[in-house]
Amino acid sequence: MRTFGINGTFATRPSPTKLLLVGLFLLSCLTGCATVPEAKRANSSVADNSAAATETSQSQADTRPIKPFAVDSLYDLLVADMALTRSEFDTALPIYLQQARETRDSAVIELAARVADYRRDHQASLEMALLWLELEPENPVAHDIAMQSHALIGDAFGALHHAHWLYENLDDLEGFLAVTSIKLEKPQISQLISAYQKLELSSDKQPTVLLASAILLRDIGLLKDAEAKARQFVAAQPDNERGLLLLAQILHQQDRVKEGTVLIADALERQPENRQLRLQYARFLTLTDRNKAIAEFETLRQQNPMDQEINFLLALLLHNQGNAERAEILFTEATQQPSLRADSQFHLGNIAENRGDVLAATNHYAQVRFGRNFLPAVSRLTILLNRQYGLITARQNLRRLRAEQPQQSVALFQIESNLLLGMNKSDSALSILSDGLQAFPDDSQLLYARSMVAEQLDNFELAEQDLRALIALDGNNATALNALGYTMILHTDRLDEAHRLIKRAYLLNPGDPAIIDSMGWILFHLGQLPEALEYLQKAMNLLPDPEIAAHLGEVQWIMGDRDTALQTWHQSLQQAPEHPIILETMQRLGVPQ
Repeated sequence: MRTFGINGTFATRPSPTKLLLVGLFLLSCLTGCATVPEAKRANSSVADNSAAATETSQSQADTRPIKPFAVDSLYDLLVADMALTRSEFDTALPIYLQQARETRDSAVIELAARVADYRRDHQASLEMALLWLELEPENPVAHDIAMQSHALIGDAFGALHHAHWLYENLDDLEGFLAVTSIKLEKPQISQLISAYQKLELSSDKQPTVLLASAILLRDIGLLKDAEAKARQFVAAQPDNERGLLLLAQILHQQDRVKEGTVLIADALERQPENRQLRLQYARFLTLTDRNKAIAEFETLRQQNPMDQEINFLLALLLHNQGNAERAEILFTEATQQPSLRADSQFHLGNIAENRGDVLAATNHYAQVRFGRNFLPAVSRLTILLNRQYGLITARQNLRRLRAEQPQQSVALFQIESNLLLGMNKSDSALSILSDGLQAFPDDSQLLYARSMVAEQLDNFELAEQDLRALIALDGNNATALNALGYTMILHTDRLDEAHRLIKRAYLLNPGDPAIIDSMGWILFHLGQLPEALEYLQKAMNLLPDPEIAAHLGEVQWIMGDRDTALQTWHQSLQQAPEHPIILETMQRLGVPQ
């Protein structure tokens, strides 16, 4: 049979099924994979579809009967295929979706579902999966796509329906439990627990409902209830690794580490080769007996010397115990794993710095380009560059990093400011913070930092300006309210206004010793000495800080309790000799030193 081709010339009409298989092949090529990409499970917590299910789907596609298509449908599908070859998904997807609805052909539906999934159009992929299941109710790939699509739009109950089918028919435990990771509000989690409990499962699978319930109860903080469910599950399946680990973690969350350790130790007696149990046991021991923890990590390393996570954790323990030489070897090995490279380089830098090898330390710190230790590494690198090569080199490196990693600019401005403050260059620190605020005018960290530097330079006007800008951004910023009120005490006679600001900060955060100290100090300046003494004593009990001691001692001295005041000051000076605020206070009051 002949029909019109895309360019208006006659073309031989291909088989519809082969046409759609070509579409699937094109999609797989565009994604850089050997097979069509599977949708990711909820929160990436579950493995891909089983190979058997994928092979079944492909086999079904190969053997599907050829279904005659209308000329218009075939033309539209050819247009969609051409768009797919050009990665024009916004053109291809609507056509595939429409043709899936019109033809109700399983091959068209599958292709539409996969393109929708690749484009992360979860509503469309769900629609196609459900349409596919109308035609093939027992198709595992359709159930899996439906489960994932429900999960990705936050519909845990819809996802559970398909996860239940996959678990009962294909033993897909991962998918069954992955539903518990879908983010829900607390009342919905309780409803999801009930939904799990109502599922009908074969007798060997029914205990898994206890496991899912324990996971959900733990997530909403009902640890006792979670523990009870986990214990029921472990009683039914005493050697189940997942259940044992969950129960141990729940015990840990209740500060019952020893019980968790005993639980895992007993399980290891029965399963001495179980690597996950031994890893959890070793981690618990880091909290109770680090020497034993090292021994367990050494055992894990002997089993698999190429497990870089074990090498890294063992290196951390050894470094903490003072064995820097062995730790350095293991951290170096751990750098082979990309996910551990940055943290390993940071610790290698620390080891090199401790032994005085500044060049090696700077090289290691410079290789920390991301992660939780990026900013600490930059801070250390900045100090070493300044010490070794001078301030200009250190600041040039920070400017380069700000250009390379603009998302870290705010923190990098602060690191540069701290460097300058440490060198008593407060004017330069103020200047660099002002540069930062030109780029990020509403950044709260920069505003607060500049206000503190401005106060040190007796520039109360600028300090007040920045603190009021902070309060305008967040009227409940207790730190800014307290800082403005306290700064007013130091630089103005606006004591009533300062009192209002500090009192507001105190109401927002009554447990902060710095704010409690400010309350005591403003009450002292307002002449309310007994109340001031009460606040300052409370602040001192919470935080034995020299500045608080200076304030407390002054109130005690003014109230006539001079022996207690001297005791307060002298005790604090033992911890911080030559502290300027205490010494200035004693000198101002005429106290012999």
